[in-house]
Amino acid sequence: MDVLIVEDEPLASERLAELIAQCDTSIQVRSTLDTIEDCVEFFTKEDPVDLVFMDIQLSDGISFEIFDRIEVESPVVFTTAYDQYALQAFKVNSIDYLLKPIDPSELQETLQRFVRQQSRPATDHRLLQQLSTHLNPPYQSRFLVKSGNHYHSITQSDIAYFQADGKIVYLVTQAGKRYIIDYTMERLERDLLPPDTFFRVNRTFMVQIDAIRDIQNYANGRLKLTVHPPADYDIIVSRERVSFFKAWLNS
Repeated sequence: MDVLIVEDEPLASERLAELIAQCDTSIQVRSTLDTIEDCVEFFTKEDPVDLVFMDIQLSDGISFEIFDRIEVESPVVFTTAYDQYALQAFKVNSIDYLLKPIDPSELQETLQRFVRQQSRPATDHRLLQQLSTHLNPPYQSRFLVKSGNHYHSITQSDIAYFQADGKIVYLVTQAGKRYIIDYTMERLERDLLPPDTFFRVNRTFMVQIDAIRDIQNYANGRLKLTVHPPADYDIIVSRERVSFFKAWLNS
């Protein structure tokens, strides 16, 4: 069996190759690629490999773009540190989905599943059900905020965006009211908010999709957002997050 590794982090690529060899010494890594453009060229010119291990977030964009541009005949195992793309992964030629850091036993199980399927790309519905459950944890539906001597419960759907000012984080409602909350942006992004609804565009702002009114090209490959209610400062999608932001809007 020969495989292709698509990974833009050299250490992660080397580690994956080592784990594959530990699972089965007969498996050969034909090539290692790190960009969408290299993958398009490889799948266009080279004979199909038996299996592809593909990171979702590459240096020049989201690897799903490859499948929009060309037909990939080889079955794919996606690897990533982020699980919000799991269901989208099964819309293409995926037989499995591994979260980083990759567990050797899970990799072994994936390879065994591939052999059982006899190289036929197929969706494992049992795995898909598990991923669906994992991707829908009990996110926080309401936030308790204080205004003077009064407390209010703000529902998630009433939130327009979150804004950080130093160590202070504000919750801004669709009605334009601002409240200080006792959560960091990191905690909000990681644990409390559904990633299909909220996106952290930069270190300062995390926006709710329904609050976005306009998106414009901005300097140096960035994007500028217009939101409602208006923010105190320009909301600029940082250059390194533009491709992720577009994928989020298109998911």
